[in-house]
Order: sequence, then structure tokens, then C-alpha cells
Amino acid sequence: MIHPPQVLDGLPKRTAGFDFLVGRWQVANRRLGAPLSGSDEWYETQATASATTLHNGAISVDEMWFPDLGFAGSSIRVHTPADDTWTIYWVNSISGHLQAPVSGRWAEDGSGFVATGPDEFEGRPIVASYRWHSITSNAATWEQAFSVDDGATWETNWVMQWSRA
Repeated sequence: MIHPPQVLDGLPKRTAGFDFLVGRWQVANRRLGAPLSGSDEWYETQATASATTLHNGAISVDEMWFPDLGFAGSSIRVHTPADDTWTIYWVNSISGHLQAPVSGRWAEDGSGFVATGPDEFEGRPIVASYRWHSITSNAATWEQAFSVDDGATWETNWVMQWSRA
């Protein structure tokens, strides 16, 4: 016997999650050319993105296209209700595998989000950090930073300025 899928109506809607990302975006990227090398040379490129949520906002997914660089990437964000944290995974069309996840939570007042996790950069162990801030209905800023000293100091190496399309 085939059973119909369970209906999710009536589940609480997440209001402090990534709902603000739903829709289409223009994304200005500014990236450090050689992270963790002492270099201060940045390059800029444009991207477009599309985002949605699933499971009443408990999962957030975006797909970003980098036409100048010839690849696409996606973030997958999964909420854990027990401790109100989010785990974020990144995958790009070049490698085809999920990078090590970062986990974190929203500030109590909803003003920003920070997630960290162990990772590796060019064979070197690091801690990676993702930060969302300056969020409005039509704009948001995302930053990535790396630490080689367990979070005592950070080097920001990627900044995205999201603008509603």
C-alpha cells in the first residue's frame, strides 16, 4: 500500500532563519587573490543567485552562477531546532563535493549570523567563518574569513554584497 506524504501544514514557520534570501539576487564578489599569504591584492567579479527554502524554512538553498569564472556554487543550510543552530555546506561545480560544514547561530536580536568550523586550505588546517550582516529586504552582506590560530585572529578573504534583482 502506498501512503500519501505527511502534510507539513501547522508546523511553525522559522522567522529568524534565512527567509530573507528567498528570491533572485545580483551579487558583487570581492575576493582576496591569495588568502593566508600576506597578500592584499583583491579581485572583483559579478554573480547572480537564486534562493529558496524548504521544510517551512528549516532548510535554505541557494545557487550562484559566476559567469566570468566559469562555475556555479550552492549553499545548503540546515536548521537544528534542539539548539537553534544552522549547519552550512558549500559545493561548487568544479569540485563537485561538499566542503567541510560550518555551524552557528543568529544573534539574539536577529541582526547577524556567524558560523565557524574546522577546514583545510591548500593542505593547511584552518578554521573557517561565515558571517551574514547588514541585512535588509533588498540587500545583505556575507563574509568568509580564515584563521590559522584557532580563531585568535582572522583574515577576511571573500566579501559578497547581495542586492535584490
